[in-house]
This record gives sequence, structure tokens and C-alpha cells, in this order.
Amino acid sequence: MQRLIRSGLSAAALLGLMTSAALPAIDIDLSVKGGDDALKERLKTASRLYAADETEDATAQDYAAAALAEYNTIVGVLYEEGYYGPTVSVQLDGQEATQLNPFRLPDQFSKARIKVETGPKFTFGRADIGPLPEGTVPPDGYAVGQDARLDVIRTAGQDAVDAWRNQGHAKAELTGQQITADHPARKLDVSLGLTPGPELKFGRLTVENNKNVREERIRAIAGLPRDQVYNPDDLAAAANRLRNTGAFRSVTMRESDEIRGGEYLDFAVNVVEAKPRRFGFGAELISDEGLTLSTFWMHRNILGGAEKLRFDAEVAGIGGTTGGEDLNLSARFERPATFDPRNTLFIQSTLERLDEPEYLSDQFRTDIGIVRQASDDLTVQYGLAFRRATIDDADGETSYSQLLFPVSATYDKRKGGASATGGYYLSGEVMPFWGLNDTPEGIRSTLDARTYVSAGDKTVFALRGQLGWIEGAKVEEVPADFQFYSGGGGTVRGQKYQSLGYGNGGGATFMGASLELRQGITDAISAVGFVDYGFIGAEAGWDTEGADHAGAGLGVRYDTPIGPLRLDLATPITGDNPGGALEIYIGIGQAF
Repeated sequence: MQRLIRSGLSAAALLGLMTSAALPAIDIDLSVKGGDDALKERLKTASRLYAADETEDATAQDYAAAALAEYNTIVGVLYEEGYYGPTVSVQLDGQEATQLNPFRLPDQFSKARIKVETGPKFTFGRADIGPLPEGTVPPDGYAVGQDARLDVIRTAGQDAVDAWRNQGHAKAELTGQQITADHPARKLDVSLGLTPGPELKFGRLTVENNKNVREERIRAIAGLPRDQVYNPDDLAAAANRLRNTGAFRSVTMRESDEIRGGEYLDFAVNVVEAKPRRFGFGAELISDEGLTLSTFWMHRNILGGAEKLRFDAEVAGIGGTTGGEDLNLSARFERPATFDPRNTLFIQSTLERLDEPEYLSDQFRTDIGIVRQASDDLTVQYGLAFRRATIDDADGETSYSQLLFPVSATYDKRKGGASATGGYYLSGEVMPFWGLNDTPEGIRSTLDARTYVSAGDKTVFALRGQLGWIEGAKVEEVPADFQFYSGGGGTVRGQKYQSLGYGNGGGATFMGASLELRQGITDAISAVGFVDYGFIGAEAGWDTEGADHAGAGLGVRYDTPIGPLRLDLATPITGDNPGGALEIYIGIGQAF
């Protein structure tokens, strides 16, 4: 068996130097004696011949090289499953692949036959490993009598090394490995030995390859806890903080080969800086709300310390029927590692006009605050804001001067990137507001919860719940843009934008729910069915009187490098004319 593999690798090297015309797909037969259907499917997935057969321009040499590589591929899969005495035959047109002459190949192959006899499955006769840190146990499956899977052995060794590293032994390594197969007894005896090395502390951090970002700022952002016991999570967090600034195209942490002073481990961080300036634009179209156009420009290293300066401009409601055009201009400055490596200071000023169905608002707002990356999944933001607004609504024109104290948190455990396939997302804000000119004080709070459940390879159920409420002030006394409305994108698709309020304005309570079924059609295209519900209440609380509405529809998503392109068609399913109107929503990204 080993002789066949070695000769196959040598012939494959020769085949790589030769070319011929592309061939049509060939007939491949895979037979497996022993194992189950799952094993056969795994072998088929790993097969080099099946992979070559799916390549449009595969040549005779490609098939021959794939057949020669098939031995190692199949044996590797079988070892991982616990089969250590297999027999493997790979034939092209009836000839064993190892016997092919690479200089006298036919013009084409018509049939490939892969014949596998797994032999008996081995179990662990011994499963020793040590030393292990106190409280550490080997992974499930690494025990006498269990299937002797190669991947279980690898996992046991790596988990043991990681356990030592997690307790400060950064130089822990697997230094002894004895594996003996007893074929008559169908047993595999395994003994893994580790050398933990000493407990180490974080030492110096050297910066490499930086050009425009100052070294001291890179060290401050990384925030490597010098003189503290080594922990790999601290090291990963330091690298992530540097990446999250956006100032670097790549960040690589490298530990020293040597231990300094018997207890310190030094590190070097190699950075590749990103281009400092960037601009972009976006567009979104909703049938009743009209076209939204946006653009931005930013500098990612404005002061030489990875500080970010960004300007945004947006015009919304172009050609819409739900009010006039909305305008937004903003400037934002961010400074990472302020007071703490996990903190980013931000200062932002915004000029905004909102021409909504129920009111017209002109406002200036400036914020200062901190964004704290509490963990990989949890982000907390708090700050202070001043707002000056003039609002014209059904009650006339009113001017407001307010101090705001917004506190928000986001916990993101979604899986699957821009199109989540699992996990959940929670975001909430509590914003006390205080009037400076006889305007009311109160608290405005919001909550957004989402969960995603996969039901097969291409089916995902997405569920969203939204809450909002105002406390401490009567809803008719607070600014109209603090009140809650429902309808349109973001709340209830199919209903007109902000078509549901309470009385002559908005409500003091909002409850919303959305359910989507996302079904993959191809690798890039998926279909979506959805239903949305919204409720607006007159007062804060869940037993208040109010009104509700709902909408439903169908959509299509097309995946792109910048996120899925979204097209949704929705109609009302409650109200005076269910199904009597069609709303269209076009944008980038999932609805939630």
C-alpha cells in the first residue's frame, strides 16, 4: 500500500508537466465495502477524481494525476474514521493508476473505478495523555474502547496544548507521540506526551512595518497587558483591536522564540497599513418612500494615531409620496484606545431635516461619548448629547433644546455573516432626555431582538421582535421625532411609511414582529417569504389601547461581495383594503 502511494506521488509530478485537450466528463464508480452511506458520501466529497470531473477544462493528465492522488486522499479519510487496514484500488479504463505510463496516456479516459475495502474499525486499546493541567479531561471519544479515529487523536493533543496555554504556559507543546496498531486485536494503542514549559508573562511588544501610524499608538491600541500572566485570548483581543480601527490591511502577532529572564515572553506585531482615504456611496429604493442616495468620505489616520474622521451626506425621499425630501449631514471623529484599550472616543455633529408625513423637523445635534468593546460579541456605548430642534406638526411649530444621555448595548452572536444562518442578536438603548427651555423630561427606550434558525442546508427562519416606549412624559408633549410610528421598511413592509400612529401624531409604545423564511435556490440566489406586524399604543405599557396593522410579501436576494441585493414585494394584509396595494423595497443587505 505504501509503495503504491509513493510511486503515485512521483508519477503525479511528471504528469503536471504535460498538457492535452479538455475532455468530457467520465463515468466514475465508487464502491465501498464496509462502513456506511455516510462514509461513502464523505469519500466521494473528498475524492480528487470527482473534483476533477467537475472541472470544465479537465484533461487526461488531470484525471491521471487525480487518480494517483486518490490513494492518499482515501486512506486519510479512512484513518480519520478509525480504519487502519484498508485496501484501495483506483483504476482508469481498467488499469491501476499506479501502473499508468505518464508519457503514454490515451487521448481520453471513459471510466474510473474506485474500489475501497475499509477493513475492520479499530478501537482504542490505550488512550494515554499527559501531563494535563488540573481539572482538564481529554475530549469525548479519546478513551479505551472508543473508535480510534485519527481526528480524535489530533483533537486530544491540540486540546491539551491549548489547556496549558490558557493557563499561561505559552510554550507548551506535544513532544511525545507513540501510536501502535495491533491488527489481530483491532486495537490502536496511543500515548501522547506534553511538555508544558514554564508559566510566562507578557513582555515587550515590538512594532514592525508601520509607516504613518505611530508606534506608541499601536501599542496603546493593542493594549497587551504587560507583566500579566500570558493568555491567548488577550493576545487575540489585542490583534482584533488593531484590525477594528480600519487603519490596517493586515495585523500579525508573532511570539518570540526565546523566553526573556526566565518568565517574560516578548511579541512583535507586523502591520500593513490600509490606504488612509476612502469614499463610497449607496442607494435604496422604496416605492412609496422614494429613492435614498448617500455618500461618505473618510480618513482612517487623520492625526497619525489611527484616528478616524468621516463625513456623511444623505438625501432620502426623492420622488416619494410620504412627505418631502429628508436631508442629513454629519461629521464624526473617533480616537481608539482612549482611557482604556477597549474604549473608542467619538465626537459627532449632525444637521438634519426630516420631512415626514406627520411633521417637519429641523435639528442640530452634537454627541460626545465612548464606545467600549466589552468582548468579541458585546459592545456598549454611552455619552452626552445636546440637541436643538424645531418641529412643525399638527400642534404648530415648537422649538426644543435638550440634553440627552444615551446608553446602548449590542450583543451579536449571529453566525453566517451578512446573511445569518444561526445565532441571535440583541440591541437596546435607554436615553434619558432633559429639556432646557420648559420642555419635558423623560426616558425613551428601544429594544431589538433577532434570532435565526437553520432548517437544512439552504433554509433559514429569521424572527425579529422590536419594542419601544416613552416614560416620564406625556406622548403629546415630547418632540414628534421621539414618538413611535409604524409602517414601511424597518417595521411593517406592505403598509405605507409611518402610516400608523396614534391620534394626531405618534404613540408612546411600539411593538413589532417580523418572520422570514429564507430559502436558498442557488449558491447566490435565495427566495424570501415574510410577514410583519406592528402595534402603536397611546401610553407606555403593554396593556395600553392602540392600533395595529400587518403586511406580508415575497422577496429575492442575490449575494454579492458587499452583501445581498434585496428586492421585496409586499402588500397590506389588514386594514380597509388587504392585498389592494403593492409596495416595492430595493436595497443592500437583509431586511434584518
